[in-house]
Amino acid sequence: MSLLQVQLDNELLEVLQTTAQSQAVSMDELIAKAIKAYLQPIPKTKRYSFIGIGHSGKGHLSTHVEETLAEAANRREGWSLPK
Repeated sequence: MSLLQVQLDNELLEVLQTTAQSQAVSMDELIAKAIKAYLQPIPKTKRYSFIGIGHSGKGHLSTHVEETLAEAANRREGWSLPK
């Protein structure tokens, strides 16, 4: 095991001491746990294979969806994008 020295401001040191006391662990343990948690690899979220495969040529569809649907929607026939 190696020794590491870290400089902390007083406010952070107080929070560290309080947290260690409330969890009934040493500051060394708390710091080691925090570093281990911080360094855990972030799991990749599953990306569906169909995401991003379509291109409408209209760059604003997701931000103007309500307006687009209001203009293009027809109660009987459904809706389609204007060409």
